[in-house]
Amino acid sequence: MRELSRRWGALVSLADEARQATPPPTAQTLGKIADLLERNGIDVDDIGRVQKVNLWQGFHKDADGEAQVVDLVGVSLSPSWEAGPQWPVMEPAAPINAKPRPSPKPTTAGHTIVVAPDPQIGFRRYEDGTLDPFHDERAIEVMLQIVRDAKPARIVNLGDTCDFPEWSSKFLVSPEFVLTTQPTIDRTHRYLAEQITEAPAGCRVDMLEGNHDNRLPIAITKNAMAALRLRQANAPESWPVLSLQHLLRLEELGVDYRDGYPAGRVKLADGAGHQTPLYAVHGERLTVSAVAKNERQSYVQGHIHRIQDHYETYEVDGEPVIVNAWSPGCLSRVDGSIPSTRGGSDAKGYPVVRWENWTQGVGVVTVLPDGSWEKEIVPIRDGRAIWRGKEYRA
Repeated sequence: MRELSRRWGALVSLADEARQATPPPTAQTLGKIADLLERNGIDVDDIGRVQKVNLWQGFHKDADGEAQVVDLVGVSLSPSWEAGPQWPVMEPAAPINAKPRPSPKPTTAGHTIVVAPDPQIGFRRYEDGTLDPFHDERAIEVMLQIVRDAKPARIVNLGDTCDFPEWSSKFLVSPEFVLTTQPTIDRTHRYLAEQITEAPAGCRVDMLEGNHDNRLPIAITKNAMAALRLRQANAPESWPVLSLQHLLRLEELGVDYRDGYPAGRVKLADGAGHQTPLYAVHGERLTVSAVAKNERQSYVQGHIHRIQDHYETYEVDGEPVIVNAWSPGCLSRVDGSIPSTRGGSDAKGYPVVRWENWTQGVGVVTVLPDGSWEKEIVPIRDGRAIWRGKEYRA
Protein backbone atom coordinates (compact mmCIF):
# COMPACT_ATOMS: atom_id res chain seq x y z
CA MET A 1 0.00 0.00 0.00
CA ARG A 2 2.86 2.35 0.88
CA GLU A 3 4.47 1.60 -2.52
CA LEU A 4 1.21 2.38 -4.43
CA SER A 5 0.86 5.73 -2.68
CA ARG A 6 4.44 6.59 -3.56
CA ARG A 7 3.92 5.85 -7.28
CA TRP A 8 0.64 7.83 -7.43
CA GLY A 9 2.33 10.86 -5.91
CA ALA A 10 5.13 10.63 -8.44
CA LEU A 11 2.65 10.55 -11.34
CA VAL A 12 0.81 13.62 -10.05
CA SER A 13 4.05 15.52 -9.67
CA LEU A 14 5.10 14.53 -13.17
CA ALA A 15 1.82 15.74 -14.63
CA ASP A 16 2.07 19.06 -12.82
CA GLU A 17 5.61 19.58 -14.06
CA ALA A 18 4.65 18.78 -17.60
CA ARG A 19 1.67 21.14 -17.53
CA GLN A 20 3.78 23.97 -16.13
CA ALA A 21 6.67 23.35 -18.46
CA THR A 22 5.21 23.37 -21.97
CA PRO A 23 1.58 23.93 -22.97
CA PRO A 24 0.28 21.84 -25.90
CA PRO A 25 1.17 23.33 -29.28
CA THR A 26 -1.70 25.09 -31.08
CA ALA A 27 -1.43 22.95 -34.23
CA GLN A 28 -1.40 19.85 -32.13
CA THR A 29 -4.49 21.04 -30.21
CA LEU A 30 -6.38 21.78 -33.41
CA GLY A 31 -5.46 18.37 -34.73
CA LYS A 32 -6.84 16.75 -31.62
CA ILE A 33 -10.08 18.78 -31.96
CA ALA A 34 -10.35 17.66 -35.61
CA ASP A 35 -9.80 14.03 -34.57
CA LEU A 36 -12.41 14.42 -31.85
CA LEU A 37 -15.02 15.78 -34.29
CA GLU A 38 -14.26 13.05 -36.85
CA ARG A 39 -14.59 10.25 -34.28
CA ASN A 40 -17.99 11.61 -33.25
CA GLY A 41 -19.26 12.05 -36.80
CA ILE A 42 -19.62 15.87 -36.56
CA ASP A 43 -19.29 17.85 -39.79
CA VAL A 44 -17.55 21.21 -39.52
CA ASP A 45 -20.42 22.84 -41.46
CA ASP A 46 -22.83 21.75 -38.73
CA ILE A 47 -21.01 23.78 -36.09
CA GLY A 48 -22.79 27.01 -35.27
CA ARG A 49 -20.70 28.30 -32.37
CA VAL A 50 -17.80 27.00 -30.26
CA GLN A 51 -18.87 27.69 -26.70
CA LYS A 52 -15.87 26.35 -24.73
CA VAL A 53 -12.52 24.56 -25.27
CA ASN A 54 -10.91 22.72 -22.33
CA LEU A 55 -7.23 21.70 -22.48
CA TRP A 56 -5.75 19.42 -19.86
CA GLN A 57 -3.29 16.60 -19.45
CA GLY A 58 -3.76 13.12 -18.25
CA PHE A 59 -1.36 10.22 -17.84
CA HIS A 60 -1.20 6.48 -18.19
CA LYS A 61 1.31 3.74 -17.71
CA ASP A 62 3.22 2.41 -20.68
CA ALA A 63 4.23 -1.21 -21.18
CA ASP A 64 7.19 -0.73 -18.84
CA GLY A 65 5.03 0.65 -16.06
CA GLU A 66 6.28 4.18 -16.53
CA ALA A 67 3.88 7.15 -16.35
CA GLN A 68 3.25 8.90 -19.69
CA VAL A 69 1.73 12.37 -19.99
CA VAL A 70 -1.20 12.74 -22.46
CA ASP A 71 -2.64 16.05 -23.75
CA LEU A 72 -6.47 16.00 -23.59
CA VAL A 73 -8.97 18.30 -25.27
CA GLY A 74 -12.67 18.88 -24.55
CA VAL A 75 -14.93 21.02 -26.77
CA SER A 76 -18.48 22.35 -26.12
CA LEU A 77 -20.30 23.16 -29.38
CA SER A 78 -23.65 24.63 -30.46
CA PRO A 79 -25.12 23.22 -33.70
CA SER A 80 -25.72 25.60 -36.58
CA TRP A 81 -29.50 24.93 -36.65
CA GLU A 82 -29.88 26.08 -33.06
CA ALA A 83 -29.35 29.75 -34.00
CA GLY A 84 -31.73 29.52 -36.96
CA PRO A 85 -31.05 30.53 -40.56
CA GLN A 86 -28.89 33.51 -41.30
CA TRP A 87 -31.44 35.11 -43.69
CA PRO A 88 -35.05 36.40 -43.23
CA VAL A 89 -37.68 33.71 -43.53
CA MET A 90 -41.50 33.72 -43.59
CA GLU A 91 -43.05 32.66 -40.33
CA PRO A 92 -46.66 32.03 -39.29
CA ALA A 93 -48.56 35.15 -38.32
CA ALA A 94 -48.78 35.97 -34.65
CA PRO A 95 -51.94 34.39 -33.22
CA ILE A 96 -54.99 36.61 -32.75
CA ASN A 97 -57.83 35.70 -30.48
CA ALA A 98 -60.66 35.95 -33.02
CA LYS A 99 -64.17 35.83 -31.60
CA PRO A 100 -67.29 36.06 -33.78
CA ARG A 101 -69.09 39.37 -33.47
CA PRO A 102 -72.59 39.03 -32.07
CA SER A 103 -74.96 39.24 -35.02
CA PRO A 104 -78.05 41.38 -34.60
CA LYS A 105 -81.17 40.19 -36.32
CA PRO A 106 -81.10 41.54 -39.89
CA THR A 107 -83.63 44.19 -40.70
CA THR A 108 -85.33 44.56 -44.06
CA ALA A 109 -85.56 48.24 -44.86
CA GLY A 110 -86.60 47.78 -48.49
CA HIS A 111 -88.79 45.39 -50.43
CA THR A 112 -88.35 42.30 -52.58
CA ILE A 113 -89.41 41.57 -56.15
CA VAL A 114 -89.52 38.06 -57.59
CA VAL A 115 -88.88 37.94 -61.34
CA ALA A 116 -90.43 34.92 -63.07
CA PRO A 117 -89.09 34.26 -66.60
CA ASP A 118 -90.76 32.53 -69.52
CA PRO A 119 -92.69 29.33 -68.63
CA GLN A 120 -94.21 29.12 -72.14
CA ILE A 121 -97.27 27.30 -70.87
CA GLY A 122 -98.65 25.13 -73.64
CA PHE A 123 -99.24 21.51 -74.67
CA ARG A 124 -99.07 18.85 -77.32
CA ARG A 125 -102.17 16.69 -77.54
CA TYR A 126 -101.47 13.14 -78.67
CA GLU A 127 -103.89 10.68 -80.31
CA ASP A 128 -104.89 9.16 -76.98
CA GLY A 129 -105.80 12.60 -75.60
CA THR A 130 -102.69 12.91 -73.41
CA LEU A 131 -101.48 16.47 -72.89
CA ASP A 132 -97.68 16.85 -72.88
CA PRO A 133 -96.68 20.25 -71.40
CA PHE A 134 -94.13 22.69 -72.75
CA HIS A 135 -93.70 24.28 -69.31
CA ASP A 136 -91.67 22.54 -66.61
CA GLU A 137 -93.92 21.84 -63.64
CA ARG A 138 -90.93 21.12 -61.37
CA ALA A 139 -89.24 24.44 -62.16
CA ILE A 140 -92.54 26.25 -61.56
CA GLU A 141 -92.94 24.51 -58.19
CA VAL A 142 -89.45 25.57 -57.11
CA MET A 143 -90.16 29.15 -58.17
CA LEU A 144 -93.36 29.15 -56.09
CA GLN A 145 -91.46 27.84 -53.06
CA ILE A 146 -89.01 30.75 -53.39
CA VAL A 147 -91.96 33.15 -53.64
CA ARG A 148 -93.26 31.72 -50.38
CA ASP A 149 -89.96 32.36 -48.58
CA ALA A 150 -89.08 35.67 -50.27
CA LYS A 151 -92.42 37.25 -49.29
CA PRO A 152 -92.22 39.68 -52.21
CA ALA A 153 -94.03 42.97 -52.49
CA ARG A 154 -94.17 42.38 -56.24
CA ILE A 155 -93.99 39.55 -58.76
CA VAL A 156 -93.06 40.36 -62.35
CA ASN A 157 -93.69 37.82 -65.12
CA LEU A 158 -91.30 38.57 -67.97
CA GLY A 159 -93.55 37.36 -70.78
CA ASP A 160 -94.08 34.28 -72.94
CA THR A 161 -96.30 33.09 -70.13
CA CYS A 162 -98.33 31.32 -72.82
CA ASP A 163 -96.87 29.57 -75.85
CA PHE A 164 -99.91 29.23 -78.20
CA PRO A 165 -98.27 26.87 -80.74
CA GLU A 166 -101.46 26.41 -82.78
CA TRP A 167 -101.55 30.16 -83.45
CA SER A 168 -97.94 30.35 -84.63
CA SER A 169 -97.05 31.80 -88.00
CA LYS A 170 -93.33 31.10 -87.58
CA PHE A 171 -93.32 27.35 -86.94
CA LEU A 172 -95.22 24.61 -88.74
CA VAL A 173 -98.47 23.86 -86.89
CA SER A 174 -98.68 20.10 -86.53
CA PRO A 175 -101.83 18.13 -85.53
CA GLU A 176 -100.53 17.77 -81.96
CA PHE A 177 -101.02 21.51 -81.37
CA VAL A 178 -104.70 21.56 -82.31
CA LEU A 179 -107.19 22.06 -79.45
CA THR A 180 -104.49 23.05 -76.96
CA THR A 181 -105.46 26.71 -76.53
CA GLN A 182 -108.09 26.12 -73.87
CA PRO A 183 -105.85 23.95 -71.67
CA THR A 184 -103.20 26.67 -72.05
CA ILE A 185 -105.61 29.38 -70.91
CA ASP A 186 -106.75 27.29 -67.94
CA ARG A 187 -103.23 26.38 -66.78
CA THR A 188 -101.97 29.94 -67.16
CA HIS A 189 -104.82 31.28 -65.05
CA ARG A 190 -104.00 28.73 -62.35
CA TYR A 191 -100.28 29.58 -62.61
CA LEU A 192 -100.97 33.25 -61.86
CA ALA A 193 -103.40 32.32 -59.08
CA GLU A 194 -100.69 30.13 -57.50
CA GLN A 195 -98.32 33.09 -57.44
CA ILE A 196 -100.91 35.18 -55.61
CA THR A 197 -101.61 32.34 -53.18
CA GLU A 198 -97.94 31.90 -52.24
CA ALA A 199 -97.22 35.63 -51.94
CA PRO A 200 -98.17 37.78 -48.94
CA ALA A 201 -101.36 39.81 -49.00
CA GLY A 202 -101.06 42.96 -51.08
CA CYS A 203 -98.37 41.59 -53.39
CA ARG A 204 -98.53 43.25 -56.81
CA VAL A 205 -98.39 40.97 -59.87
CA ASP A 206 -97.35 42.19 -63.32
CA MET A 207 -97.44 40.19 -66.56
CA LEU A 208 -95.49 41.47 -69.55
CA GLU A 209 -96.60 40.49 -73.04
CA GLY A 210 -94.05 38.38 -74.89
CA ASN A 211 -93.80 37.46 -78.54
CA HIS A 212 -95.47 34.09 -77.89
CA ASP A 213 -98.34 35.70 -75.94
CA ASN A 214 -98.72 38.02 -78.90
CA ARG A 215 -99.30 35.11 -81.29
CA LEU A 216 -103.02 35.10 -80.52
CA PRO A 217 -103.86 38.73 -81.47
CA ILE A 218 -101.52 38.56 -84.50
CA ALA A 219 -103.26 35.43 -85.80
CA ILE A 220 -106.70 36.95 -85.24
CA THR A 221 -105.65 40.13 -87.02
CA LYS A 222 -104.38 38.16 -90.02
CA ASN A 223 -107.30 35.76 -90.27
CA ALA A 224 -110.35 37.38 -88.68
CA MET A 225 -109.62 41.05 -88.09
CA ALA A 226 -113.26 41.86 -87.32
CA ALA A 227 -113.12 39.62 -84.25
CA LEU A 228 -110.07 41.28 -82.65
CA ARG A 229 -111.83 44.10 -80.73
CA LEU A 230 -115.18 42.43 -80.02
CA ARG A 231 -116.52 42.97 -76.49
CA GLN A 232 -119.45 41.68 -74.53
CA ALA A 233 -122.74 43.37 -75.30
CA ASN A 234 -123.17 46.82 -73.81
CA ALA A 235 -119.82 46.71 -72.03
CA PRO A 236 -117.67 49.24 -73.91
CA GLU A 237 -115.16 49.50 -71.05
CA SER A 238 -114.59 45.75 -70.85
CA TRP A 239 -111.64 43.97 -72.40
CA PRO A 240 -112.08 42.46 -75.87
CA VAL A 241 -113.32 38.90 -75.47
CA LEU A 242 -110.32 37.42 -77.34
CA SER A 243 -107.76 39.41 -75.39
CA LEU A 244 -105.59 37.75 -72.76
CA GLN A 245 -106.89 40.21 -70.20
CA HIS A 246 -110.36 38.71 -70.67
CA LEU A 247 -109.45 35.08 -71.35
CA LEU A 248 -107.11 34.81 -68.35
CA ARG A 249 -109.51 36.77 -66.08
CA LEU A 250 -106.61 39.04 -65.15
CA GLU A 251 -108.83 41.78 -63.75
CA GLU A 252 -110.39 39.34 -61.29
CA LEU A 253 -106.93 38.16 -60.20
CA GLY A 254 -105.65 41.71 -59.91
CA VAL A 255 -102.85 41.08 -62.41
CA ASP A 256 -101.62 44.10 -64.36
CA TYR A 257 -101.04 43.05 -67.99
CA ARG A 258 -98.44 45.11 -69.85
CA ASP A 259 -99.15 44.50 -73.53
CA GLY A 260 -97.73 46.23 -76.59
CA TYR A 261 -94.77 43.89 -77.18
CA PRO A 262 -91.93 44.72 -77.63
CA ALA A 263 -92.43 48.22 -76.21
CA GLY A 264 -94.08 47.23 -72.93
CA ARG A 265 -91.96 47.53 -69.81
CA VAL A 266 -92.29 48.09 -66.06
CA LYS A 267 -89.98 50.00 -63.74
CA LEU A 268 -88.69 48.01 -60.77
CA ALA A 269 -86.26 50.44 -59.08
CA ASP A 270 -85.17 54.06 -59.40
CA GLY A 271 -81.46 53.41 -58.90
CA ALA A 272 -79.20 55.55 -56.71
CA GLY A 273 -75.82 57.19 -57.04
CA HIS A 274 -74.06 55.83 -60.09
CA GLN A 275 -76.54 52.97 -60.49
CA THR A 276 -79.16 53.35 -63.22
CA PRO A 277 -82.85 52.51 -62.71
CA LEU A 278 -83.96 48.94 -63.36
CA TYR A 279 -86.68 48.08 -65.87
CA ALA A 280 -88.27 44.75 -66.78
CA VAL A 281 -89.00 43.90 -70.42
CA HIS A 282 -89.69 40.71 -72.30
CA GLY A 283 -86.91 41.55 -74.72
CA GLU A 284 -86.20 41.18 -78.39
CA ARG A 285 -82.41 40.84 -78.46
CA LEU A 286 -80.74 37.50 -77.85
CA THR A 287 -77.94 38.72 -75.58
CA VAL A 288 -78.15 41.02 -72.58
CA SER A 289 -74.78 42.53 -73.51
CA ALA A 290 -76.43 43.97 -76.62
CA VAL A 291 -79.17 45.44 -74.42
CA ALA A 292 -76.64 47.10 -72.10
CA LYS A 293 -74.57 48.50 -74.95
CA ASN A 294 -77.50 49.79 -77.00
CA GLU A 295 -79.82 51.02 -74.25
CA ARG A 296 -77.23 52.14 -71.67
CA GLN A 297 -79.93 51.33 -69.17
CA SER A 298 -80.36 48.49 -66.67
CA TYR A 299 -82.85 45.84 -67.77
CA VAL A 300 -83.97 42.39 -66.72
CA GLN A 301 -85.44 40.48 -69.63
CA GLY A 302 -86.84 37.13 -70.65
CA HIS A 303 -86.98 35.86 -74.25
CA ILE A 304 -83.48 34.34 -74.46
CA HIS A 305 -84.18 31.45 -72.04
CA ARG A 306 -80.60 31.58 -70.75
CA ILE A 307 -79.11 32.93 -67.54
CA GLN A 308 -76.97 35.92 -68.52
CA ASP A 309 -75.49 38.81 -66.56
CA HIS A 310 -73.63 41.75 -68.07
CA TYR A 311 -72.27 45.04 -66.70
CA GLU A 312 -71.20 48.20 -68.52
CA THR A 313 -69.75 51.38 -67.02
CA TYR A 314 -70.03 54.64 -68.95
CA GLU A 315 -68.73 58.09 -68.15
CA VAL A 316 -71.18 60.96 -68.28
CA ASP A 317 -70.05 64.46 -67.28
CA GLY A 318 -67.04 63.01 -65.52
CA GLU A 319 -69.10 60.57 -63.45
CA PRO A 320 -69.47 56.77 -63.88
CA VAL A 321 -72.84 55.34 -64.87
CA ILE A 322 -73.26 51.64 -64.07
CA VAL A 323 -75.55 49.57 -66.29
CA ASN A 324 -76.54 45.97 -65.52
CA ALA A 325 -78.53 43.90 -68.04
CA TRP A 326 -79.44 40.36 -67.02
CA SER A 327 -81.76 37.45 -67.58
CA PRO A 328 -82.83 34.79 -65.04
CA GLY A 329 -83.38 32.13 -67.74
CA CYS A 330 -86.71 30.35 -68.19
CA LEU A 331 -89.26 28.06 -66.50
CA SER A 332 -90.00 26.05 -69.65
CA ARG A 333 -88.77 22.60 -70.54
CA VAL A 334 -85.33 22.52 -72.12
CA ASP A 335 -85.38 19.02 -73.64
CA GLY A 336 -86.71 19.86 -77.10
CA SER A 337 -90.42 19.65 -76.26
CA ILE A 338 -91.07 23.25 -77.30
CA PRO A 339 -91.18 23.86 -81.05
CA SER A 340 -88.02 25.70 -82.05
CA THR A 341 -85.51 25.99 -84.85
CA ARG A 342 -83.56 23.14 -83.22
CA GLY A 343 -86.46 20.84 -82.39
CA GLY A 344 -88.32 18.15 -84.32
CA SER A 345 -90.98 15.46 -83.98
CA ASP A 346 -91.14 11.82 -84.98
CA ALA A 347 -93.81 10.20 -87.21
CA LYS A 348 -96.24 9.89 -84.27
CA GLY A 349 -95.90 13.53 -83.26
CA TYR A 350 -93.66 12.99 -80.24
CA PRO A 351 -90.81 15.46 -79.83
CA VAL A 352 -87.29 14.14 -80.30
CA VAL A 353 -85.11 14.85 -77.27
CA ARG A 354 -82.58 17.53 -77.99
CA TRP A 355 -81.26 19.73 -75.25
CA GLU A 356 -81.65 23.39 -75.95
CA ASN A 357 -79.05 25.98 -75.00
CA TRP A 358 -81.41 27.20 -72.28
CA THR A 359 -81.15 27.53 -68.51
CA GLN A 360 -83.91 27.47 -65.93
CA GLY A 361 -83.93 29.97 -63.10
CA VAL A 362 -85.68 32.75 -61.21
CA GLY A 363 -84.64 36.25 -60.18
CA VAL A 364 -84.94 38.04 -56.84
CA VAL A 365 -84.47 41.82 -56.65
CA THR A 366 -84.04 43.74 -53.39
CA VAL A 367 -84.87 47.44 -53.55
CA LEU A 368 -83.84 49.81 -50.74
CA PRO A 369 -85.69 53.01 -49.80
CA ASP A 370 -83.13 55.20 -51.58
CA GLY A 371 -83.87 53.41 -54.87
CA SER A 372 -80.68 51.34 -54.97
CA TRP A 373 -81.18 47.72 -55.90
CA GLU A 374 -79.39 44.41 -56.11
CA LYS A 375 -80.39 41.21 -57.84
CA GLU A 376 -79.90 37.52 -57.23
CA ILE A 377 -80.14 34.95 -60.01
CA VAL A 378 -81.17 31.53 -58.70
CA PRO A 379 -80.49 28.69 -61.17
CA ILE A 380 -82.90 25.75 -61.18
CA ARG A 381 -81.56 22.35 -62.22
CA ASP A 382 -83.61 19.14 -62.33
CA GLY A 383 -86.28 20.59 -60.08
CA ARG A 384 -83.76 21.78 -57.48
CA ALA A 385 -82.40 25.17 -56.44
CA ILE A 386 -80.35 26.65 -53.59
CA TRP A 387 -81.13 30.16 -52.42
CA ARG A 388 -79.64 31.88 -49.39
CA GLY A 389 -78.41 28.59 -47.96
CA LYS A 390 -81.72 26.72 -48.33
CA GLU A 391 -82.45 23.88 -50.73
CA TYR A 392 -85.66 23.86 -52.73
CA ARG A 393 -86.96 20.70 -54.40
CA ALA A 394 -90.04 20.02 -56.47
